[in-house]
Amino acid sequence: MSNYLTYPCKNMKITQSYSGTTSHKPHTTGRPADFPWDEAGANGGREWMYCPCDEMKIVRLYTRGANTIWLESTSEVDFADGTSDFASGQITHPNNDDFKNLKEGQIFKRGEKICREGTDGNATGNHFHFSFGKGKIKGSGWTQNSNGKWVLTTTNGTYKPEKLFYVDKSFTKVIQTKGISFKTLPKAKKSKYSTGDYEVTTSLLRVRKGAGTKYSKKKFKDFTVGARNQIIEIAGRPMDGYVKGVQFTALEVSGNWGKTPSGWVHLGYCKKLP
Repeated sequence: MSNYLTYPCKNMKITQSYSGTTSHKPHTTGRPADFPWDEAGANGGREWMYCPCDEMKIVRLYTRGANTIWLESTSEVDFADGTSDFASGQITHPNNDDFKNLKEGQIFKRGEKICREGTDGNATGNHFHFSFGKGKIKGSGWTQNSNGKWVLTTTNGTYKPEKLFYVDKSFTKVIQTKGISFKTLPKAKKSKYSTGDYEVTTSLLRVRKGAGTKYSKKKFKDFTVGARNQIIEIAGRPMDGYVKGVQFTALEVSGNWGKTPSGWVHLGYCKKLP
């Protein structure tokens, strides 16, 4: 299935959006800008942030001032605005009791708990200060803008949360949005294909990083040893795709696409093996 970026909390109760007139205004009106929002959870307690995509890693931790975490996806994600890229974010205010258990390089899978809301840095109540963007963390992860605010820096820019996050209503209860309108996570499409063993029936089948033509193509060097050996045996030379006769196992299916050990392929150019 697609690697959608979904809202990372079980209760959405936004107490300040990026368009507020208080502490966030200097973030959005300065240069460069980011678009932060505050998430306080259902009842002012200490609710969890969960990994919002298939996998994210901690690339930096900051303990001077307010505790801050920089996260970066390990693969491209599907954003609510219809684009795909790596996702990066900055999370501020988790307390030391959670922060001490985190380390740079630590990896989280979708739905795993990362940290709880907190008040570190003299916040007036338990909450997360979130800011996200596209691409990977750039430089130290932040820079001071023209208004003197420290804003998130990513390789492909910061974005408003509704451009990035879907809301999975089976996971997140929407209580308060402060005027931000999020898209609902699309329902999974039924497929005529199933997992199992297949054989390629076209002369050259491109292997991609995700389930769709919008994802970049993989090259021969990116394939598994088994796939490379099959290609050499059949074609007599390296090829940047599966050649006719290559066999593989579809481990996962999304629409017309199958996830092989080397990447995603369109199953319409393959036959299912008994």
